[in-house]
Amino acid sequence: MTAPATARRRCVRSRRRVAVAIAVIGLLAGGCAGGASRAPREEAVRSAGSTPVVLTFLTSYENVPSASYYPLDGIAGCCFGPDGTLLVCDEKRGVVHALDPRNLDWYEFDAPPMRPYQPIDAAYDGLKVLVLDRAGSAVQRYEVRGAWLDQLVDLRQLDPGNHPLANAMAVDRDGRMLIADGASQQILMLDSFLSLHLRAGGPGTVSDQFREPSGVAFMADGGFVVADRDNRRLCRYGRNGFFEDVVGGDFAVDNPFVAPQGLDVDRFGNVYVADPAAGRVHVLDHRLRLLFSIGPELSLQAAPVVPVDVAVSPDGVLAVTDRSRAAILLYRITYE
Repeated sequence: MTAPATARRRCVRSRRRVAVAIAVIGLLAGGCAGGASRAPREEAVRSAGSTPVVLTFLTSYENVPSASYYPLDGIAGCCFGPDGTLLVCDEKRGVVHALDPRNLDWYEFDAPPMRPYQPIDAAYDGLKVLVLDRAGSAVQRYEVRGAWLDQLVDLRQLDPGNHPLANAMAVDRDGRMLIADGASQQILMLDSFLSLHLRAGGPGTVSDQFREPSGVAFMADGGFVVADRDNRRLCRYGRNGFFEDVVGGDFAVDNPFVAPQGLDVDRFGNVYVADPAAGRVHVLDHRLRLLFSIGPELSLQAAPVVPVDVAVSPDGVLAVTDRSRAAILLYRITYE
């Protein structure tokens, strides 16, 4: 081999070593930069009009004799439909009231043929309405205009050895259903075929236990949040039902919760919590960090007294059902 050929080969090898070194340095730098900027990029996406900053009082539907829904004897859970229809349960009278967003007229859902009937919560499942019947230990299914269809789930048949006391329900876009069971202090998750998929919790005070689970809501990622009322906290679970985190609790410093109950989540993942014992509604971001609360500092007409449930409409209106006032309060959510 000639000297010039040997020199050329050495030069090529040297260039390859330099190229490899530059590539490795670039990968390391890119990895470090990516790790450092991942969270800021997420915050940057959320910062444009996705964080609630204020709730502005709009109106209230009071328990007056002139109202078509009068009397509201046992106001309970509420929810919004995809078209903005507001549903409100009256567990004592056994009635589900609906507010039509087009003309603001109230109408009633049919009562199912079985008795007793105690509607305490409601949710939309595609084009149908599901109503949680505590006394009947069942989930009733309705047309969106209130015609009763059938009994969708008999909760007593999910586990013949367990007789649940239903406190709240939630349904996600995949058809999965959550039932808060106050009798066994647990959350029942039903799959899209309405079979019992898992149980979460149990009686107690440690992280994965409950003392009166009173509210449930699905998060955008498929996980869910539970209002653990007597433990004064929220518990977060992943999509597969594994415990992830807890917010609040008896020994948490600056815990805003006194007895959290009804929950809902807006399209940005922010969480709204009715706290009847505190007389407040708390607003948390998608990471369950407290943003602000509203309560007695508002005017007499706007202030919740004993809020038991909350619901967020598709166009950014928050509904609050208030047991003490026997009223439905509506607020406009302002985002920044």
